[in-house]
Amino acid sequence: MAAVSVILLAVAAGALSRLRRPPTPGAQPAPRADNTPAVVNEANLPGKIRAQQVVSVGSQVGGAIEEFAADVGQEVYEGQVLARIANKGLETAREMAVAALENAQARVNKLESAVIAARLEASRARADTSRSRTQFDSAEKAYRRQQTLQREGATPRLAFERSQREFESAQSEYRSLDELARQAEDRVTQVLQELQASKNALDQRRKELEDASAGLAAAEVHSPVSGLIVGRTGEVGKIIGPGEENKDLFQIAVNLSLLDVALEPEPPVLKRIRIHQPALITTADLPAENITGAVKEIRGAEVIVEFLSPSPVLKPGMTAQVRIKLE
Repeated sequence: MAAVSVILLAVAAGALSRLRRPPTPGAQPAPRADNTPAVVNEANLPGKIRAQQVVSVGSQVGGAIEEFAADVGQEVYEGQVLARIANKGLETAREMAVAALENAQARVNKLESAVIAARLEASRARADTSRSRTQFDSAEKAYRRQQTLQREGATPRLAFERSQREFESAQSEYRSLDELARQAEDRVTQVLQELQASKNALDQRRKELEDASAGLAAAEVHSPVSGLIVGRTGEVGKIIGPGEENKDLFQIAVNLSLLDVALEPEPPVLKRIRIHQPALITTADLPAENITGAVKEIRGAEVIVEFLSPSPVLKPGMTAQVRIKLE
């Protein structure tokens, strides 16, 4: 009993001593958990570099795409052939215009030769007429003289009759040759009129050929500017319409010092972005460059950041990282 009493007293004393001991300094109560997210003041967003100035190029004529002479990412110069469009109608029209021009030219050549021949014939006929006129005038004078002498009885009758026959023969020949010369000259006038009409027709055929050739030339798509091809539509063999139907056959970026980056931030981030906010652009192609820019436009869920390119190394289509300090 005495031993049990001693043990109980010892346990009670130990418990009392433990209750009176001060708490250990390092032991602190666990903090209460807080689920409020930390505030983010900056967004780091990926995007594609684009050119701010892009020229759309199409074909003036419709047809099948026969060939692409340039591709996306290729630099082109003004006037360079970008594509060729096959148009059977234009090819046929040009072939017909060539044939018509050749026929018209042959007609003109033939009439020019005919004019030379007609003029030569008229010249010979007029020369013969002039010679005949001289003989006729001489025969007429002789005949008039014989008439006078015959009335006075001063010439033999045979001499008078011979003179009369020579006069009549010379007169007939002159009138005949003069008519032939007049007809030859009329022929020259007629052929000249035909030649002029044929030359007018030839000029018309030339104009038609020029138009047909211009139409066929329009089947070649040429670059109107120097720049970088950033887009192309269609494929070889595909039929395209003229004008507005294929106005975006090529997209060519010009003035490559003016670039921008298109970003698509999450809605919470988008709400904190404002126009004119500064931005910092970095690229893998210029890792040492921190390019400054600014928010140019917010279009729906898309944010456009514009900047000036510090180097021709940067081209549309490259990727970039954009850091924007949020409001």
